[in-house]
Amino acid sequence: MNVSLRGALLRALSIQGVPEKKRKWCLEWVEQFEKKYPDRPLPLRTQKEVVSFIESLRSKGLETWQVHQAGETLRLLYYRVLGEKWAQSWIPSETASARRVGIGLAGRARALQGEKDAHDILRRLRKAALMRQYSYRTVEAYEYWVRKYFSFHGRNLGKVFTPEGVKAFLEHLVLVRKLAGGTQKQALNALDFLFGDVIGMELGDFGDFARSKRPKMLPVVLSREDMEKLLGELDGNLFLAAGILYGSGLRLMEVLRLRVKDVDLPLNQILVRDGKGKKDRVTMLPERYRDLLKAHLAEVKQVHARDLALDYAGTSFRPSLVRKYPYAPRQWIWQYVFPAGRLSVDPSTGKSIRHHLRESALQRAVPAAARKAGIDKRVACHTLRHTFATHLL
Repeated sequence: MNVSLRGALLRALSIQGVPEKKRKWCLEWVEQFEKKYPDRPLPLRTQKEVVSFIESLRSKGLETWQVHQAGETLRLLYYRVLGEKWAQSWIPSETASARRVGIGLAGRARALQGEKDAHDILRRLRKAALMRQYSYRTVEAYEYWVRKYFSFHGRNLGKVFTPEGVKAFLEHLVLVRKLAGGTQKQALNALDFLFGDVIGMELGDFGDFARSKRPKMLPVVLSREDMEKLLGELDGNLFLAAGILYGSGLRLMEVLRLRVKDVDLPLNQILVRDGKGKKDRVTMLPERYRDLLKAHLAEVKQVHARDLALDYAGTSFRPSLVRKYPYAPRQWIWQYVFPAGRLSVDPSTGKSIRHHLRESALQRAVPAAARKAGIDKRVACHTLRHTFATHLL
């Protein structure tokens, strides 16, 4: 390894927070990898060669942490230093290479019998999902189903890492727990991610399995008269939030995650960022709510000013963006349009922040308002979005 490449790797290790005493071992792994293919310079080597090297370490019976350290070092070298895109999403581990070098499913199941620490698998699953920029709700859902899957099989790891084990779990969800097809599909997606992107095994085709027979329900739509009655039973922030759900056709979390900068009062527009499918879109802001929203934002700005005076940390923000824009959480434009009434503690920093209004507040308020208005339909927040679309037609 030449001097410039060595220096760049040491800087990357330092930025990554690797302790200085461990960096020499990281360099040792790179030197071993360099010796394995002496006829090819490091920058010209491929993912296949990296995976083959990691597999050779695993086959020598090295400790799990050693294999993982070597893999993480090479991933850092090829992604942060050499800029190889494949290294960004590659998850180096003692098992990830198995799929890429052709180890069979049964062989991997036997090899994984000793991996009894479910917490380690969940940690790796979370890391893999976040590296692929999955939403936090998706990550939480995947973790939930993997925990349920492990709980279903207990300590029978030989069954856990087999297609038959997955099939049995999916059928249990439908035949015993009577869950809907969408829920079963979410569980399958979580397990497919676990096998393919975390454990390093192709889930493959495990044949037919029992699927939910629940028919798809037609969406509930309210008349204009019923819509006015429902809104009439709400007041304050809940009235305004529900009005925007209906008047702008937003989803529940889209309205709660609105930030001040996303509202364009002069143009009567709302910019929805990172919506379903990670897409942005522009929608209308009804004239009816323009002045109400303007007055509401003036009150929110006063609350924000008091928070700043008390030296609170501002609003919730993605950790990666905080590192890039450290002052953004305290700036007015980044505050939520519908902030929570109470401060909360950011678990990643331990600082007091003001998050957005809890979704449960609106989820309870809308059905309650429908009952008070005498609407004999099953009304939820998403009903307002369906009603918006129908009334547009």
